Amino acid sequence: MNNNVLDALSGIEIALRESVPPVKQNHEFTVHDFITSAQKEGQILSYDAAFNRLRRMADRKLLKFRLIPIGKNHTRVYSAY
Repeated sequence: MNNNVLDALSGIEIALRESVPPVKQNHEFTVHDFITSAQKEGQILSYDAAFNRLRRMADRKLLKFRLIPIGKNHTRVYSAY
């Protein structure tokens, strides 16, 4: 790739990073939040069961998710459409 293409890609990456808030918003929740909420209702869910349930809901367009950085890793935060 030439320098013009690399500069354009860098600009797009910067714009994308700035347009997505890097922290969890009030209307978003994590898998751990989902597990805690289920426990309050008397349901016992493992992490894998909760993650798979949320993933299926996102696949069916019942939820949307995005990745946010936490330390060196990323985690999914979910929200309703």
